[in-house]
Amino acid sequence: MSGMNICNYGVAIGRLVRPPKIYENRDGSHKVRYTLAVKRDFKSREGKRDTDFVDLEAFLPAGSPPEQSIYSKLRVGTMLAARYVLSSSTYTDISGERQYRLSLLTRSIDFMESKRVTDERDTRSEQSEDGDLPF
Repeated sequence: MSGMNICNYGVAIGRLVRPPKIYENRDGSHKVRYTLAVKRDFKSREGKRDTDFVDLEAFLPAGSPPEQSIYSKLRVGTMLAARYVLSSSTYTDISGERQYRLSLLTRSIDFMESKRVTDERDTRSEQSEDGDLPF
C-alpha cells in the first residue's frame, strides 16, 4: 500500500454476479466492469444478512490482451477480495448539466477459495435447472 492514500482505499469481499464486461478504449487500453454480491456485516431486525451489489472497474493498459488478464479467469459465483481506491470524475451530460461520478477502481484481486471448490460449485450449477446464481 505504499504511496496509496489509505483514506480512499477499501476491500470488497463477495461473489461475482455476472461475467466481467470488457470494453476497448480508443487508445487500445481496456476498461473492465464487474459486480460483486457482498454480504453486509450485520443482520437486519428479522435476523437476515442483506447483500449489496458492488460495481467495480479496472483498467488494462494498451498492449495487455484482456484474454490473458485475471478478469478472463473469473466465473460467476467465484469468491473474490477486490482491493479498490475511490475515484471521482465530472462530465457534462447532453442537456448541459454537470454530473459527478464516484468509481471504485480495482487495484488487485485475490481468489478467496480454491479452484477445486469453484469447480465443484460450477458442476452443481450446471446440474441445476433453475437458472439462479450458483451461490
